[in-house]
Amino acid sequence: MFGLKYDWRPIIILCIAVGCFCQLRAQHLARGLDRQNYTAQSNIRLNPALKWKFKTKGMLFSSPVVWQDIVFVGSCDSNLYALNKTSGNILWKYKTTGEIRSTVALDAGTVYFLSTAGYLYALDAQTGRKLWQFSTDGEKSYDVWDYFLSSPAVADGVVYFGSGDHHVYAVDAKSGKLVWKFLTGGIVHAAPTLTQERVFIGSFDGYFYCLKKDGTLHWKFKTVGERYFPKGEIQFHAAVADSTVYFGARDFNVYALNATNGSGFWVYHQPGSWTSVPSIFDDKLVVTMSDSYSILVLNRMDGVKIVEPKVPLNTFSSASIAGNEAFFGTLDGVIYRLDIKNGEVVPIFQTESSKKNRQLFINDENMLRADLQQKYEDNITRLFADYLQMGSIFSTIWIDGNRLYFSSADGAIYALE
Repeated sequence: MFGLKYDWRPIIILCIAVGCFCQLRAQHLARGLDRQNYTAQSNIRLNPALKWKFKTKGMLFSSPVVWQDIVFVGSCDSNLYALNKTSGNILWKYKTTGEIRSTVALDAGTVYFLSTAGYLYALDAQTGRKLWQFSTDGEKSYDVWDYFLSSPAVADGVVYFGSGDHHVYAVDAKSGKLVWKFLTGGIVHAAPTLTQERVFIGSFDGYFYCLKKDGTLHWKFKTVGERYFPKGEIQFHAAVADSTVYFGARDFNVYALNATNGSGFWVYHQPGSWTSVPSIFDDKLVVTMSDSYSILVLNRMDGVKIVEPKVPLNTFSSASIAGNEAFFGTLDGVIYRLDIKNGEVVPIFQTESSKKNRQLFINDENMLRADLQQKYEDNITRLFADYLQMGSIFSTIWIDGNRLYFSSADGAIYALE
């Protein structure tokens, strides 16, 4: 300006490097490729109120992802929805041939997700126009608690994801052409976790795999296993920080491995409960839990337990961390806030389905009702299916400024403010 010439190229390069161009910044489940699920700042009220609610025609297990002014989420009604993040109004929807239990990944204006029909889709994020679709060898479910499909990760022009056909895939992000696929010994529904050089992903075969970006095996690690789950199945994604990768398994263990060579740093054993998903906060690991009805805070260096506050039911999603607080939902249809430093857990929002039906399962002391065992005659499959009447929250919460976005098994996407 003012007749002076200035070379803006270094500033432009710097901006791109730090991701200040929103249209180029990738967004993924748990916020990033490392799946740490941490954001440094938030302005979330102590008691956030419902800003808007959008109802789909199917249950929701996938999590919302916010990109620019759009919320993306897939439903079991087979539609991917793009909603205005401020109003909740629908911008577009795209119909697939299967349920969408995969959380989207976004990169360079393209949205990627999987359906239970065995396809990976690439759509234009602004319009919903299909760019391409890629066919795997087919999807399948491991058991009734296998709620999610793999959620893709995008880096350097390649889309990575796992499949029910036992493979980990790498697909060209522009063309949809296969780059490589890697065969494991089981269903792969965990989301891949990426570093600059490696792809980390677990399988229902009980192995945790570290792959090179060319699709060759760098190392693999076998979980210990447990009497009733001898494979030590790995259902959920890992988180990576510094030189360590963290993940949970159905053998009741949380594992911390050397990310370089797969050697063990430590193992934390949780009696009687699958361990779900780790998130990272400074020197702490925040781990959601299944049958222990708790959330766990561990020392990240040695795996020593710091606090383990109780919640009423299972949590199958990642805890989203903002500052010193973690936000998560459970099968009782309630959103909880955890103060990571003092271990206090408080409920901050309840779905309408939970208000209506929670008393059928949870008593006034926030414990499971004593008559459930007799009522369901130890049919745990039917019990978990009926839990969904509470608007169970399988979604990882997306934090955007002073708003929380999540989805529920009641078929709705919520925005709290």
